Amino acid sequence: MNRLNSAFLSLRAALAAGLVLAPCALAVPASARPETSRAGVSYYSDELVESGPVRDIGVERNYEEVFKLYRYYEVLYDEIERVVRCLEYKRGDVIREDTYRYAADGSLLEHATDPPIKDAKSGSPPSSD
Repeated sequence: MNRLNSAFLSLRAALAAGLVLAPCALAVPASARPETSRAGVSYYSDELVESGPVRDIGVERNYEEVFKLYRYYEVLYDEIERVVRCLEYKRGDVIREDTYRYAADGSLLEHATDPPIKDAKSGSPPSSD
């Protein structure tokens, strides 16, 4: 009886630990990118992650999953897995394109947006003063 009670307690502890740790193992961070990315290959998602001026995708999805959505995103990476282009689609049409160029040290050198991002106050593109 004592061995049976001990086995029951061990099983109960293992189940409790599994219930606590299982959600952590299944959770995917919002900023999840493709595990490996190839330069010039398109990756798609229905989630957008903005880190400063650079827009990146959240959890990668197949094109077949996202093209049916009202809004989705496509990114292309360079050889060292930095975002070089981010496209935002609405009903299958590109509504925004961001392109990025990087300096040799890896810092962001240039960010261009098409159409230009409008100034929230005036409703016009920001001036280049």
